[in-house]
Amino acid sequence: MLLRVCKQLNHTKSVVLRTSSRKITSILRPSTLDTGFSLTLPPLPNPVTSDPAFQRILSWYLPDETRSRIAPSLQAFGQEAVSPQVYEWISNAEREVPYVKTRNVWTGKYAYDRLITSTGWKELGRWGISNGVVARGYDEKFGPHRRIVQHAFNFIYSASSAVYSCPVSMTSGAARLMAHQLSKLPSDHPFHEVYGKIVGTEGNWISSQWMTERPGGSDVQNSETVALYSPAAEMEHAERSSQDLGNGDWLISGFKFFCSATDCNIALMLAKTESGKLSLFLAPTRRSMELPDGTREEVTNGIRFHRLKYKMGTKELPTAELELKNVRAHLVGPVDRGIATIATLLNVTRTHNFITALSCWRRGMAIAKSFARVRTTIDQPLWTFPMHLRLLANMEIKFAGLLQLAFFTTSLLSFADNGFPSPRPAKYAPLPEPGRQTKVVQRILTATGKAVICKVACTSLQECQEAMGGVGYMDEPDEPEHNISRLYRDTAANMTWEGTTNVLASEVTRHILDADNIEIFGSWLEDIVIEGVEDAGLREPLQATWAELKHKLTSNRTDIAMALVDGRQHMFSLAWIVSGALLAHDAQRDNNAIATEIAKRWILHADGGVGEYVHLDVLHAAQQARSTTSAKTDMERTKWDCRIVWGEELPTDSATGYRAAQLTSGRPEQVLAKS
Repeated sequence: MLLRVCKQLNHTKSVVLRTSSRKITSILRPSTLDTGFSLTLPPLPNPVTSDPAFQRILSWYLPDETRSRIAPSLQAFGQEAVSPQVYEWISNAEREVPYVKTRNVWTGKYAYDRLITSTGWKELGRWGISNGVVARGYDEKFGPHRRIVQHAFNFIYSASSAVYSCPVSMTSGAARLMAHQLSKLPSDHPFHEVYGKIVGTEGNWISSQWMTERPGGSDVQNSETVALYSPAAEMEHAERSSQDLGNGDWLISGFKFFCSATDCNIALMLAKTESGKLSLFLAPTRRSMELPDGTREEVTNGIRFHRLKYKMGTKELPTAELELKNVRAHLVGPVDRGIATIATLLNVTRTHNFITALSCWRRGMAIAKSFARVRTTIDQPLWTFPMHLRLLANMEIKFAGLLQLAFFTTSLLSFADNGFPSPRPAKYAPLPEPGRQTKVVQRILTATGKAVICKVACTSLQECQEAMGGVGYMDEPDEPEHNISRLYRDTAANMTWEGTTNVLASEVTRHILDADNIEIFGSWLEDIVIEGVEDAGLREPLQATWAELKHKLTSNRTDIAMALVDGRQHMFSLAWIVSGALLAHDAQRDNNAIATEIAKRWILHADGGVGEYVHLDVLHAAQQARSTTSAKTDMERTKWDCRIVWGEELPTDSATGYRAAQLTSGRPEQVLAKS
């Protein structure tokens, strides 16, 4: 049959080609540079008002009064995030990458190495800072919810920040670190000024953290940076003042191998004291020096650029190798307690990390969905292709589950610092008890969320890229609106910053098996979270999966080496269980049909999943415990795919996803035109 169709088609072509040239011209018109098929994508919608999952997060975690207060500014910020002005700043930051000048045209050495960054980079920083992407996390008027408010804005900001979200993250972490120090310091200590500057919205300071060195990587204990106690008061001609940030009592020397946001005002760094143990220090990047003629000049604080890093992504972000030589610095926290002290910062920067990953992932999904809305293939609309719908629906489910994990973890950080909200709605998120239970749960979920969300966001962005075919692989710096490649390569950095997946899996496994932490974590997850799921059809599979995972963890409790072998599986399975339970709690608070379907798919069918690292035994436990009455026909699932992705019913004339083979009859010209 196929051979006969081909022969008929070849015969038809020959008939048409024997007709007059006028006839051929009327049927076949070659495309040109300016004519023929052209695809135009609509502008991206406001990321605040167009995202149902984000709106549900805000309605669950924030009181009505707080949500109403921030709504106008958040919506305006969202519109700016997809505006031509912000796109132009992103383009400028992409085109004009940072560089360093150490000498002038006459070979004279500058008083400090000049790091040159683009106008777009600076403007994106000012835009974010002025909208409170740091300050809102420390604004008392938002009470215990201040960190949630901050990350609501950062979720909108990060995808449009051209990676300025990185210095924002480190500055926010430094603010929390400083806030924890101030009560122990005299009122004239320079850290009070530091705190005021880094939480400001105008004329603010940016902070960075320099920890990574050549021998250590994530193992900072191998540091080769040394701190020497040398009080500034003993310096000849020193202008000793406790309010002078440039006159710290320690001299720091060493080589830092991976330093991001090197256009900062201050930096936090780890160094070994005489004891050989690590301490944490803060130093300004430049100091003011009095010249012989009485004038003052800004000079380097002992910091020298070796070179800027050339990276796969985050090219707008200046990342450098730095030599430190007698950097004047202040001790932060107790001496020889550097790791414990900087942990206060890492809990913040890790939350910024996964909020940034979610922001870029969501932007990639918005681009892919915008493309699907206008693209047709085999004369059918892509947005209703059953296979494409399933791809997008699974991505929506993954995103919804991990967005819940992110903001739940963020809420714990906020409440641990600022007090738990009281009173709170009866169906509020299932919070742990204040005190040690919160501390244990927060530490486990912060590391888990950072690792799992950043990993899944990156692989999902690759799916978004592929969903657009070849055009998704384009990386045009002058066209940032629909550029998934930029988001993909920049998000890849989040998997390494603040701990790789393996490092964090090791941390989670060791911490949950330390002392009685698994009992403390389990009492929260079993008694508060899972027991609080009202639908037995969802509760019982969750109970079965946690029982299976807990058994796997405790079976190697006395053999940490063997427990660490499956560290990734432990961590990803934990994320899958917690995210599923949170989805169930979210759905039952208002019985929203789409939220309920998402929770069922996550828990009962593992449609969302969290990568290939989940323990298969844990998934099988859920499958064995689920009710068989939840099964749907393929067409019912496809209809739900459409509701999940587009928030509307599947059209009656939706795409079939394939071109049916059929014989064509009629005039030869029509046959050729259809072919």
